[in-house]
Amino acid sequence: MKKLFGSIVVIVLLLAVLAAGYYLGSTRTAPEAHAPAAASVADNGEAGAPAGERRILYYRNPMGLPDTSPVPKKDAMGMDYVPVYAGDEPEGPGVKISLDKVQKLGVRTEVAALRDLSRTVRAVGTVEVNERGEHTVSPRFEGWIQRLYVNTTGQAVQRGQPLMEVYSPDLVAAQQ
Repeated sequence: MKKLFGSIVVIVLLLAVLAAGYYLGSTRTAPEAHAPAAASVADNGEAGAPAGERRILYYRNPMGLPDTSPVPKKDAMGMDYVPVYAGDEPEGPGVKISLDKVQKLGVRTEVAALRDLSRTVRAVGTVEVNERGEHTVSPRFEGWIQRLYVNTTGQAVQRGQPLMEVYSPDLVAAQQ
């Protein structure tokens, strides 16, 4: 009986130690791991990181906002800022995706060639009317528009500016 009780106590203690280790390991945040490298960059401003590590330039907001920080911190929602390493900074207004993320996404590239599609591609999209080709006019006379000068919603017009040229056989007959 004492042997059984002793083994149960040992198992419970072992489980408690494992649970405590898991809890301590999961609560450790990523910026603490990078804090020594960030401090060495802040101290001398240059390559203060060890030879095996890349140098951290700054930390950026994880939500894509243009907010950056020289030291690790959290945003308003409690998310850790993401480190930006030397060589990973974006070039201009374009989007740059790192090679490891491209590989994780499963992006494949191929030379463009004219060929038959072997499978159906289903995609979601919206269809919009080309306003430049849409015209609704309800004149008080019979005729048609020969030329349209203003053909876009929101297009600025000046007082006295012609909007369209209209041809009407009735108006021409009345004018003669």
